[in-house]
Amino acid sequence: MSRLKVRADRAVEWPVQLSPSGSIDAPLAAAGPWIVAINGVPKARVSADVANVLKAVDGKKDAAQVAHLLGSPWTAQDVAGIVGQLAHTGIFDGGAVPVALRRVQFRPPLTVQFTLFNPAPLLQFFRPMVAAMARPGMAGVALLLLLGGLVGAFIAGPSMWRVLATPLPVEAYLYVVAAMFVSTLLHELGHGMALTYFGGTPRRLGIMLFYLSPAFFCDVTDGWRLSSRKQRVLVALAGPLVHVALGSMVLAGQALLPESSVKDAAVLYGVICYAVAVLNLFPFIKLDGYVALMSAVDIPHLRKKSLDALADVVSFRVLGSRRALGPGGLLPWFGLASFVAGIAFMLIGYQRLVPIFLQLGFVGHLVVLAVLCLLLVLALRGVIRFFQAAAAKGSPSWRRLVVVTLGLATIGVLLAIIPVRAVTIAGYTYQGGQLKIVMPVQGPSQALSPGDAVTLQSQGMILHENLGRATIDDQPPSNSMAPLDTLVPVALAGDPLPVIAFSGRLESGTNLSSSGRAEVASHHETSLGEWLWESITSSPLWPWQAGPTADSTKGQP
Repeated sequence: MSRLKVRADRAVEWPVQLSPSGSIDAPLAAAGPWIVAINGVPKARVSADVANVLKAVDGKKDAAQVAHLLGSPWTAQDVAGIVGQLAHTGIFDGGAVPVALRRVQFRPPLTVQFTLFNPAPLLQFFRPMVAAMARPGMAGVALLLLLGGLVGAFIAGPSMWRVLATPLPVEAYLYVVAAMFVSTLLHELGHGMALTYFGGTPRRLGIMLFYLSPAFFCDVTDGWRLSSRKQRVLVALAGPLVHVALGSMVLAGQALLPESSVKDAAVLYGVICYAVAVLNLFPFIKLDGYVALMSAVDIPHLRKKSLDALADVVSFRVLGSRRALGPGGLLPWFGLASFVAGIAFMLIGYQRLVPIFLQLGFVGHLVVLAVLCLLLVLALRGVIRFFQAAAAKGSPSWRRLVVVTLGLATIGVLLAIIPVRAVTIAGYTYQGGQLKIVMPVQGPSQALSPGDAVTLQSQGMILHENLGRATIDDQPPSNSMAPLDTLVPVALAGDPLPVIAFSGRLESGTNLSSSGRAEVASHHETSLGEWLWESITSSPLWPWQAGPTADSTKGQP
C-alpha cells in the first residue's frame, strides 16, 4: 500500500470534508499521480491509496470510521496523519482558507497576472494539426528550418550589427513590437497546445507583469497529471521552440528582402526571438527552463522547496535553530542560486526600466516609488517570516538579537564605505567640430557638472558601441535643439527637440556620427548612502524640494 508519511503535523477538527473548491483529480494515464487541487490549481500529488482516503472523508465520519470503511491495513492514525499533512492545502473545510479564483492574481516575488480567457476549447480545435506536426518525419523539417535561420543570420552579417547598434526608423520598431506581441502569444499557446496534445487541459491564458516586464502566460499546471516526465519537459520547452521556429523563419526569409525598414525589422525580430528562447532556458527563475528542470527531476515546487532548504541551513548555522528538513543534498545550493538570480533579475529590470520612468517626471517617479515600496515590503515580510520560523524551531532570542544588530550595522557600514560615481544617460551632437552633451529639458540636467567624464556611444536598441570619450567643460549650459535619436534609438525625420546642451571637450574618437548616446560619469565620488539620499531628495516627490530657479531651469550644476 502506497501512502503519505503518516504524521499528524496539524490539528484538524473531525469530522472534516472536502472543500467545495477542492478536487481530487485522476491521472491522465495509468500509473500517473493523483492531484490535490484548489480551484483547479494543483497543490499536492498523492498516490491512488491516498486519493481513496480523501474521497472517503465526507464530513460525517471520524478518522476511525474512515479507516474501518477502507478496511485493513488502514488505521485511524494513518487517516488522521494524511488529513493533517494535507490540511494546509485548503482541500478540507476547516483547513487553510482556499485561494479564491480571481481574474487578477499576484505571484511573489514580483509577478501580477491578469486572466483573459480559457484557451482549452481553442487548443482542442487545433489538436489534429499538432498531432500532424508531431510525426517523426517532422524532426528533419525542424532541423532544416533551424539551419535556414542560422544561414540567414550569417548572410545578414554587418547589417545585423548596424540594426542592433544604431537607431532604426519608427516603423521598423512598430513591426517588431507587433510581431513580438503575436509571437509571445504563440509562445504561450505552444505550451498549451503541447499539453492538450498529451491529454491535459490548459486552464487560463492572460497577460502578466513579470519582473516589471509585460508578457503573456498560459496556465499549464495540469501537466502534473501527466505520468511521463518526458511529456512534462516537452510541455515546458514548447514555448521556447516556438520562438526558435519563428526566429528561424524570419531570419531565413529576410535574406530575400531588399534593404528597407522591413528587412531591418526582420533581422531585429529574429535576433530577439533567439534571445528570448535562450533566456527562457535559465533554470533559476520561474521561466520555462525552470519548469523543464522541475519536471525532469520530478520535484514539484522545486524553487520553494530549495529556498526553504536554504533558509533551514542558514537558520541552523547562523541562528542556532533545529534542522527541520534534513541535509537537503543539492536543494540548498539550488535555493541559493535561485535567490541570487531573483535579486539579479530585479536589479537588471531596475537598471533598464527605471531610468525610462524617471524621465517621465512626477508620474514616472511615482511609479518607481510604488515598485520600490512593494519590493521593500516583500523583503521585510520575508525577513520577519524567516526569524519567526527560526524562533519556532528553537533559536535563542539573544542570538537572533545579535544577528539583527550585526546585520543593521553591516548595512550601515556598507552604505558609508561603498564608493559610487553617479552615471547619467544623456545624448550628444557633433557638428562642425563642436561637441554638445544634451539632456531633455525636464531631465536631471543638474546631475551634470564640469569635469564629468563622457563615453560617446551609438544609440542602438540592443547594443551601444563605444565611439569616443570626452569631458564636460566649464562653459555654462544653454538651451538648444537636438534630433530625437540623441535621447532614444529612433531615427525620425522632423523637427528637433528642445534640450539643455553642455559643451564637451573631445578627447578621443575620430569617426563620430552626428548624434548618439552619451554616458556621463560624475567626477565627484560619494558613498552609496549619500548617493541614495541625493537621489531621494532630488526627486519631484520629495516634499521639501526647493522650487526651480533660473539656473536650475537651464541645467546649471
